[in-house]
Amino acid sequence: MTDTLSKSLKSTEHELSWASRGLKGNSAEDVKELCDDIEQFNQLIALRLEGNTINEAAATAIGIALEKHSEIQRLIWNDLFTTRLKTEVPQSLIKLTQGLMTNGAHIVEINLSDNAFGPIGVKGLESFLCSSACFTLEELRLNNCGMGIDGGKLLAEALITCHKNSQGKFALKQFVAGRNRLENEGAQALSKAFETIGTLEVIRMPQNGIRPPGIEALSVAFVNNQNLRLIDLNDNSITLAAQKLASAIEKLPNLEVLNLESSLIRTKGAIAVARAIASHKNLQELYLGCNDIHTEGAMEIAHAVKNMPTLKALDLNGNCLGGDGIDEIRQALEKKSFVNQMIFSDDEGSGDEDEEEEEDGVHDEGDEDDEEYDDDDNDEDYEDEEGEEEEDPESPSFFFGKVATQQPSPWNSLQFGLAKTNLAQSPPVEDLSSMIAGINVCSPFSFDLRSTIQGKNNKLTTFTNPDKIKEHLKNDEQTIERAVKLLEDIWSDDSVSQKDSSTIASNTLQALTFTQDSERNFNERLLVVLGFVKDEQTGRQRRKITQRDRIFTTIVDVNQFLPKSTKNFLSIFLQNTPNEKIQCSPEIKQQLLSTLKG
Repeated sequence: MTDTLSKSLKSTEHELSWASRGLKGNSAEDVKELCDDIEQFNQLIALRLEGNTINEAAATAIGIALEKHSEIQRLIWNDLFTTRLKTEVPQSLIKLTQGLMTNGAHIVEINLSDNAFGPIGVKGLESFLCSSACFTLEELRLNNCGMGIDGGKLLAEALITCHKNSQGKFALKQFVAGRNRLENEGAQALSKAFETIGTLEVIRMPQNGIRPPGIEALSVAFVNNQNLRLIDLNDNSITLAAQKLASAIEKLPNLEVLNLESSLIRTKGAIAVARAIASHKNLQELYLGCNDIHTEGAMEIAHAVKNMPTLKALDLNGNCLGGDGIDEIRQALEKKSFVNQMIFSDDEGSGDEDEEEEEDGVHDEGDEDDEEYDDDDNDEDYEDEEGEEEEDPESPSFFFGKVATQQPSPWNSLQFGLAKTNLAQSPPVEDLSSMIAGINVCSPFSFDLRSTIQGKNNKLTTFTNPDKIKEHLKNDEQTIERAVKLLEDIWSDDSVSQKDSSTIASNTLQALTFTQDSERNFNERLLVVLGFVKDEQTGRQRRKITQRDRIFTTIVDVNQFLPKSTKNFLSIFLQNTPNEKIQCSPEIKQQLLSTLKG
């Protein structure tokens, strides 16, 4: 999914492609051949640079070469800043685009996906997006860029300014920004931009931690974009906003693809969606898998689409239907050509209570948003109790799975259970390093040492396929445990190559949607697996790790997909654990530290 969202599939005979050449542009000389190709290219419409890496000096040279091409329309620059510091990217973007702001170019597509530049990266793009060169912009891809809430707000302001500067001529059609941790505030800001623009046909915002307030804001914006053909909100938390979203969907007659997979719409939400699409005449694909939908809701969907001639794909996998429910659905859809392709391998069965918990007001993960959407109620931390535990003087006093003694420390802001901690806004690593020595962090989990994959005959390498990863992880309360256990399995299996290890780790991290609680859970379990903290299952001893070089190389490769708090904690333990304890190459340790801090 992430790969699809990131890539520009359009091509033209007037395209210059330097894609995936592994170019490392550290100077103007390094990119001279590329610049010569640009300058000599006749009628340059598209420039494809994905899969390379450049710094400011190289970007300056490329930008100068681009000044000669006022005809250029498509900037396909995804995955262009790998290994670069975030602080380098803004200036590089400015240098790449400043000539295009004055040479009369009319840009149609910008693709900067898979560049983990964060909010400051958006800042470097801001002036360009507001300029006349972007008045003609139709497609904007910023998938997996780590923009966060602040980046989402900056981007929204830039789009609104562009619309204003163009005197209403700005007519963006496609917006892609999955896996950016936009959350509610970022989604709400972008909703205002979408409302202002009003010409969008495709909106993809999966895996952004958006909850009901953000979903409701987006729903309002959707209605103001009557040409919408595709909506993708999978892996967010729709829950109580399902009815509002369904009301918006009902008013979008041109809708062709609707993806609400893994978004906790549940049975009531499914019923609302079914009624909303009943009169649609263009719907081709509907994805509602892994949504805790019971048979009643799934049957409403089946009845709504069974006579819909345009529908080519329906996904209800991973819900709570049971064998009888699945049979009912297949029978209701027996005349549809796709019914035999429908998969129900992850069905969780149907209980007699049929969502009694939801009706009684008890909500599980994703339903922490009550009618007032009180965000402050979701930050519960683990409780610390007094106890005694002998500390290892040679490494940080930080372990999980056992009641701990709180050591006196002035740094109370990081005490789990005693004060609320927002990991998304972690202090700088330098400060955390001094904090960590006097803090014991406990969490009530037991780590199952049994392998997720029973025997090498199951071939871990099958998980190089993103779909296999998603199928394995599912989307429930055990997802984080499965993910970390899979990482442990690939790191302990010598038959898995370094390349496959990095690919599997990358697929695993991209398949996860991190909330504050799941992020903390992930950090705790990962630190145990890496042998940095004590493990209750092995007598509170740290695990002996013999593959640190391999593990650290993998983490370097997938750094861009790690939560910020994970990077902070890994940095702390690397800095505070002696080399003889880590038992890895000093060069690789330093490379990982530099990557995490970057």
